Amino acid sequence: MKQVNILMMGGKRCGKTTVLASMYGEINKALAGTALRLEVEDPQTEQELVRARASIARKMEDFKIPLTRVEVDDNPTSALKTYSFRLVVEGGSRIPFKIHDIPGEWLTDSHQREVKNLVKECQVIIIAIDTPYLFSKMTSKGYGIYHEEYNKPLEIANFFKNSLSVENVEDRMILFVPIKCERYYHLTNTPQLNICKRNYMQELIDAIGCGYRDLLMYLRSTAALVNNCTMAITPILSAGGIDFVRFRTDAETGKVISLYQEPEFLHEYEQGYSPKFCEQPMIYALIYILLQELGEAAAPKRFGGGPKLFRGMNQTQMVMAVETLRKKLKRNTGNHPEDGFYFIQNPKDL
Repeated sequence: MKQVNILMMGGKRCGKTTVLASMYGEINKALAGTALRLEVEDPQTEQELVRARASIARKMEDFKIPLTRVEVDDNPTSALKTYSFRLVVEGGSRIPFKIHDIPGEWLTDSHQREVKNLVKECQVIIIAIDTPYLFSKMTSKGYGIYHEEYNKPLEIANFFKNSLSVENVEDRMILFVPIKCERYYHLTNTPQLNICKRNYMQELIDAIGCGYRDLLMYLRSTAALVNNCTMAITPILSAGGIDFVRFRTDAETGKVISLYQEPEFLHEYEQGYSPKFCEQPMIYALIYILLQELGEAAAPKRFGGGPKLFRGMNQTQMVMAVETLRKKLKRNTGNHPEDGFYFIQNPKDL
């Protein structure tokens, strides 16, 4: 494979474009010292990211009015979106870096073959999770009452089990990325609010275990998957200075939508548009891809052959890049996951 390909899947209106805009704003800080830099490759991607940042910035201004409650997600799409970047090697090559965002409906309709072909081309699969739908109005099943309808976990699991072979999946990284985690992060870390001293970010891990049980069981069902498929949970605070408040049913569509407002007790530096952890999924992905390049002679063959991906970087530079990124990686430490970051399966020892 001659380029980096990442596939994003999840329900509509969960804010993936906003996350990408925030990610792009932070990732090059994390890449400092690695001889790598991420750039936007085409005007369309640039325009999409600028629009997403401007949209969330406008909404953050609305939140300055006391008790304002606003829906933060705009423009749901039913089409494939490809965001085009390039990974620039210092003094060397430019590696195409594509992020493909598919609508949830594509997992069950006539586009399944197209999605399967995308999976074959992608080193990393991101499952975006709208956290309030997963984690609010909890049921006896261990996840929220609206989770199945809006995050599509059953459709995702069935697609993996019925449309993909083990060979399609085994040599991949799969990231479960809960987005819009602000409320639960703030509750965990604000003593004035957390009077029961609950670790909501730890509970979020448990909710993902319940909410994606079928998929997780499948991805741990064979030795090939256990020994090769890397899985992790990497939460994101998509905007920072807002909290989920409640659900409301839209009178026209009958759909349940989530409302947000500016929370109390935030430090001044956390107020407004202050996304957090948005670079982490990309750090995980790049470490994984670099380790593939370094350690698996068979990987280029499985990904289509051809020249090495990181042309212009020697082995020493790639090792240094991995070690630099590892220092910036948030991860579980022992039995206490840090801010909800958790390796479910780590056969490559990231």
